[in-house]
Amino acid sequence: MKKFRLFAITIFVIFSGNIIGQTDFRQYKVSDQFTHGMDVFVEDINGDGHKDILGVADVNGGEIAWWENDGFQQFNTKHTIIQNLTGARSARAVDLDGDQDIDLIAAAWQANRILWWENDGDENWTMHEIDSNFVGAHTVDIKDMNADGYLDVLCSGFDYYGKEGEIAWWKNDGSQNFTKKLISERFQQSPFIYGEDMDGDEDLDIIACGELNGELYWWENTGNDEFEEHMIDDAFSGAHTVLARDVDGDNDMDILGAACIGSRMVWWENNGYNDFEKHDLGAFTGALWLDAADMDLDGDIDLVGGGMGMPRIAIWYNNGSNDFTRYFFPDVFSSIFCVIPADLDNDTDFDVVGIGYNSNMVAWSGNQMINPDYIDTPESVAFDHEHGRYLVSCINADAIVAIDKETHKQEIFIRNIESPLGNCICDGVIYVSTGTTLKGFNLETKQEVFSINIPCIQHLDGMTCDNAGNLYVIDTGGKIHKVNLSTGVSECIVASGLTNAVQDCIFDPFHNRLLSVGWSPLAPIQAIDLETFEVSTATTTSFGYFDGITIDQAGNVYVASHVAPGKIIRYDAGFSGYEIISEGHDQPAGLDYNPYDNILAVPNYAGDKVDFIQVQTTGFGRKNPLKDKPIKVFPNPNYGRFVIKLEILITENTGIVITNCLGQQVLHQTISEDTEDNLFNFDLSSHPKGIYVINILNETKSISQKIIIE
Repeated sequence: MKKFRLFAITIFVIFSGNIIGQTDFRQYKVSDQFTHGMDVFVEDINGDGHKDILGVADVNGGEIAWWENDGFQQFNTKHTIIQNLTGARSARAVDLDGDQDIDLIAAAWQANRILWWENDGDENWTMHEIDSNFVGAHTVDIKDMNADGYLDVLCSGFDYYGKEGEIAWWKNDGSQNFTKKLISERFQQSPFIYGEDMDGDEDLDIIACGELNGELYWWENTGNDEFEEHMIDDAFSGAHTVLARDVDGDNDMDILGAACIGSRMVWWENNGYNDFEKHDLGAFTGALWLDAADMDLDGDIDLVGGGMGMPRIAIWYNNGSNDFTRYFFPDVFSSIFCVIPADLDNDTDFDVVGIGYNSNMVAWSGNQMINPDYIDTPESVAFDHEHGRYLVSCINADAIVAIDKETHKQEIFIRNIESPLGNCICDGVIYVSTGTTLKGFNLETKQEVFSINIPCIQHLDGMTCDNAGNLYVIDTGGKIHKVNLSTGVSECIVASGLTNAVQDCIFDPFHNRLLSVGWSPLAPIQAIDLETFEVSTATTTSFGYFDGITIDQAGNVYVASHVAPGKIIRYDAGFSGYEIISEGHDQPAGLDYNPYDNILAVPNYAGDKVDFIQVQTTGFGRKNPLKDKPIKVFPNPNYGRFVIKLEILITENTGIVITNCLGQQVLHQTISEDTEDNLFNFDLSSHPKGIYVINILNETKSISQKIIIE
């Protein structure tokens, strides 16, 4: 419920001084229920061209799971690979068996197991054991160590109880039979191993560290599966993570390290064969991970990391001379165990994916350099079909933000609207409520074309339009105002009888009424008759705390509830039943339905994002569906006069509903079972040019066909 303006100052970085090329990051939660998360990895697991997120946590006795990227960086679908894997610690995603799909490899330090899951190409997984008794199996890396064309498996051993630890690699014979090759037993608990060409001789060497003895070594690959040991550092107390990256851009591999017990972040510059110069980045409480990428796209490598004792992800910007200055991401993200730079949204800059131990969180932080995200406290959304976009009222941004329906790229549509709340589109104009003022902006020119002040008890909020040129807008104090858009005259049509803190309304063309919802416990969905303006209860609910309502072309009604976890509930057209179609939204607000693509757009008021849900409108709560055969329209395109031929079985109560591009009903009639040849003539020549949707409806299903009136 929004009764007052939220005043917020967003601090994107913490620093002293300025830096050229500095970028901002916005955090998006994937899950906050992944208890004691310890490892995260990024890969396109299902081969759809979008990077997914793989995570490891203590939850459910030790779990490995991945979250599917829907292409718009919504990770609403979680796939669990295994539970009750005691001490599950690390996982990687790579095509281990060379069959062109992504497999999964994992280590469990308490179970002493290294496992891999074979992908059949459709993400059906078959588990195989690589080693069932590698003591303290901690971190895996997947590399072709002997250059035979087959990926091998490396793993570090973190023997917590015996304070010992091996590092080893498992040779793949090409048929995924693995033979253990011991590298060393020198470390007291080895938490990390990594394969890379450290000496530039085009074969893979190994770097690894020991936590208790604070040592960092590399093993030179001398051929024939043999490795020669070299020390890099023996004073890196609590060494936890070591990675090889070309930090200084001189085409050899340097080393990045994080020391948890010593609370240090360090990188070692590779000055040539076995000559590593140590550069200390300073104290970092509970340091656990340090990685590198060109985060600000200025041509040099920056560093990014996190730790158990820090509340945010850190970034070290490189000034071009390998002199690094530390900053922090703006959003709280505590007890970081792992952070991965990756271009998660395919916009060519590096985002960051992280996992937190005590925060139980998996999240990604979007880099704002290429495609900025302007969504800030979104209160409502309206689908603009003519321009292929969603228009979002963003309170703290004082703006209407446009989101392209295909690419989801954003731009500011209108600036400097103070705290915009409700919105809706009617006849080429988007109407927006701001305080006690209702404004209208032309969708083509963006010019303000309408403005009236409406006396309110509190303030204006949600709104809707009918198909006769009237707009209805909520006063959250308990009123509904009707506005004649051609004359600009408003009148209060409901002054009492509404639920407490009424928030939003929608026009129901099937019953010539409004449906409204409020932000209060167990709030009902109320109906307002547009002939008498009487208020009645459409249905009681067991939810309440509603902040949005919309309707689809079949008459199903959708409401957004703040009841945790934030829910979207769908009621059938007669309110005889409901189902929860989506959960986990962060204070879902003024949602809107796109009838052309059957997409429900859900602004997350507290989550600073808009979720897009693909909806199946057919078959909900019904039986005996219509036969799925085409609707034929001729001519199409037309000038408003056309014939519809239905190649379906006409049953009792079958109806035709035609809606315009705003989802507004322009025609609704029942059709007769004995109409000759199932042919029906229509005349919409008096209606504006554009795209219309024909919906054939009965008690069982709806099927649709688009037409164009020129």
